[in-house]
Amino acid sequence: MTNLPTPAPAKVARREMLAWMIAGALGLALLGRVAVDRTASPPLAAEDPAVGQARAAVTGLLVRDSANQRVPLTPRGRPAILMVNSKTCSFCRQALKDIAGLQGSDGVPMLRVVTLEGAAAGRVMLTAMGVRGAFSGGPDGDSDQVLLTFRIPGTPVFARTDSSGRIVETVPGYPGREIIARWMPVMRGR
Repeated sequence: MTNLPTPAPAKVARREMLAWMIAGALGLALLGRVAVDRTASPPLAAEDPAVGQARAAVTGLLVRDSANQRVPLTPRGRPAILMVNSKTCSFCRQALKDIAGLQGSDGVPMLRVVTLEGAAAGRVMLTAMGVRGAFSGGPDGDSDQVLLTFRIPGTPVFARTDSSGRIVETVPGYPGREIIARWMPVMRGR
């Protein structure tokens, strides 16, 4: 029987460490690929329950305007940005500050805001934040729309509509200044 020399312990340790490093790198690459695919996939974003709940809550929502007239929140004929907010919501105030900072001299005539506490409270809030030209509404107290409004998963909720009044994008929560800036041409009616 021939005795083979045993490898030096340092060589074994280096081989094992190299094998672990390669396995770890491959694992991280695979995990990173899955994570990138998941976050970049539009169908997965559309399946987000918060987005679905927010879209269902604002679709076809009837509100009361400042004259207490019952009107649809979603206009037809021009794209618009819809916002559901509350006067107690700090993220709503931040979003309105960002809108005011980006609105320019024309204001934002295609921003339609429904404030959970009512149109008058919404008008005060818009004025205090410096937002000009936006529609202000409140929940329609004569129907189940009030319940629908309060089922919205937190405020703010934003939705972008096309010229047919269909919701094409829904963002529950504060979308950030970059998204507000991207929506600004729609809010300005351009």
